[in-house]
Amino acid sequence: MVKRSGEILVSPDGGETVYVQKKNGERGRMVSQSQLAKDIETAYDEQDMIGEDAVKIRRENPTLQNAWDRYVTIWHLINDNEE
Repeated sequence: MVKRSGEILVSPDGGETVYVQKKNGERGRMVSQSQLAKDIETAYDEQDMIGEDAVKIRRENPTLQNAWDRYVTIWHLINDNEE
């Protein structure tokens, strides 16, 4: 917890995301967020794009499956070349 010009700043994730604490103790507006915190948030939001339900949705939607196949191809081209 840090004070800044009368505000109390709190970070639930060790400084990666910083919020102003409201007078009632609740979390207020976000002051800053590191790239790592943004990446973790994005990864969490995208979790429903993998797994058996996602495979079923792609199987039922050929356009989505085609886009997924292209994504997988590009993923492997980039990652295989970095090794």
